[in-house]
Amino acid sequence: MTRTKMIGWAALAVCAVGYTGAGAMILATRLTEIETKTAVLTAAVSASIGELGLWIAAACLGLTIFRKRKAMLDRLFSRRPAPGVGV
Repeated sequence: MTRTKMIGWAALAVCAVGYTGAGAMILATRLTEIETKTAVLTAAVSASIGELGLWIAAACLGLTIFRKRKAMLDRLFSRRPAPGVGV
């Protein structure tokens, strides 16, 4: 597994943890376990972490898909890199 893919999957896990934390805070507020202000602030931070993880995961995993498709098209059309490119 490439480093980009590992970063993407780790970010997706952070996304899941962040959104789960936000959901747990909303549930705790509904069950009147904690104060509303505390729950809203904690849910906002957790949701922000989840959103950040989502964007990073989408970027990293999307980049790996793009690279694979570009390599496949290069092989299909027998494209060669220009001389001096990538040196």
